[in-house]
Amino acid sequence: MTTASPAAPYAAAPSTTTEDGGFMHFLRFLGISILMGALAPVLIGVIWRIISLSKVGYRKRDVLLLVIPIVNIVVSIKTMWRYTAKNVYWTPREDRPSSSLFSGN
Repeated sequence: MTTASPAAPYAAAPSTTTEDGGFMHFLRFLGISILMGALAPVLIGVIWRIISLSKVGYRKRDVLLLVIPIVNIVVSIKTMWRYTAKNVYWTPREDRPSSSLFSGN
């Protein structure tokens, strides 16, 4: 008989990884960030930002964190870095499944 531990809210990270060079990841990060920023005035960028927050483990309502001056920089960079990764290298929460733009999920 196995029981799940309520003290472990995080799922195990996926074991399959794809090579993700640091410089190429930075270029993807920069390109997607610029594209999303350019589309923000048209509202498509804001909707895309909400989707990216949801895909990397945040809640969609966390887009409101982007209004807070210092927190918006941290959340934006962390979200875009994870969103442009080829692997889910962070430990995702059980209640918030995670994937990235290039992971194929």
